[in-house]
Amino acid sequence: MKRIICLFLILSVLGICCSCGAKKAQNKPYSNLLTAFDTTVSYTIYDDFSMKEFDDIRAKIHSICTKCDYNFDEYTPSSFVNKFNRDKFAKAYGDDKDILQESIKYSKLTNGAFDITVCPIVNLWGVNTNHFKVPKNVQINHLLPEVDYNQIHLDKNTAHLTKGGKIDLGAIAKGYVADKLVKELKKMNVKSAIIDLGGNIYAIGSKDGKPFRVGIKKPFANNEMSAFVKAKDIAVVTAGIDQRYKERDGKIYPHIIDPKTGRPIDNDLNSVTVISKNATAADALSTGFMVMGLKKGLELANKTKDIEAVFIDRDNKLHLTDGLKQDGNNITVK
Repeated sequence: MKRIICLFLILSVLGICCSCGAKKAQNKPYSNLLTAFDTTVSYTIYDDFSMKEFDDIRAKIHSICTKCDYNFDEYTPSSFVNKFNRDKFAKAYGDDKDILQESIKYSKLTNGAFDITVCPIVNLWGVNTNHFKVPKNVQINHLLPEVDYNQIHLDKNTAHLTKGGKIDLGAIAKGYVADKLVKELKKMNVKSAIIDLGGNIYAIGSKDGKPFRVGIKKPFANNEMSAFVKAKDIAVVTAGIDQRYKERDGKIYPHIIDPKTGRPIDNDLNSVTVISKNATAADALSTGFMVMGLKKGLELANKTKDIEAVFIDRDNKLHLTDGLKQDGNNITVK
């Protein structure tokens, strides 16, 4: 490709941009979008498909996103998560069981820094809503015993919550769905595409023989990039304190809650970008590393197989895992 980038699509909500231009579906490349997971899901297919073939791809993407969005949503009546939170047990098959198993896996890996049972505390603060409030310590302490991923028990096809807690899949669902989409698209012979689930980027293949270029947004800067990742068959997922936050009396309250303290994180990190072929891992670990802070997060990232990460500290200085190298503004996997 003579030009690596035609147009940067700046995704300020989750701090990522990718080098693809959106075009009308009747023209190549084929692009489309839908609303799911409280965000916009967009994708661009660069392969030489017929319109009928693209319609089949579009139908498959819509079906997967719609089904998972329904089952994983806490507030949708009769969804898996809604029933599980209400009854403290539920039949768990297929995706429902798989995402619980993945959640437990990354909770164990991060020693609870990533924990889907933080839901009661998230709801108490209301950081993700228009009803934000700074709760009293007694309110936080009252709910903290309900936050413990060890209370999730899977017995064959039944899931239980033994401490009366609730789950929120918001920090892993988009990554999980991205992996499902990639698997299905490859079955449909898609070899070059960009998928964007509200800032969770997955680059399938390359474009004109060159990797896609995915930007890591500089925290608290308007559309300014800290670096660009050369991405091929890989997910690039960022979690950061500037993505969604509330401000009260001059203090910023990020949407990411520390499961151990019950309070929004307040450490030495502005953002973490995880790079991996496994989008589920990238999604969960970006949040987990943010909670852990720079030293512990970087140490675990370097020990974890098949992932790399870019940590941006409070001075907006970049810290790379050992498997990455930086050449000017570009970051590549060694």
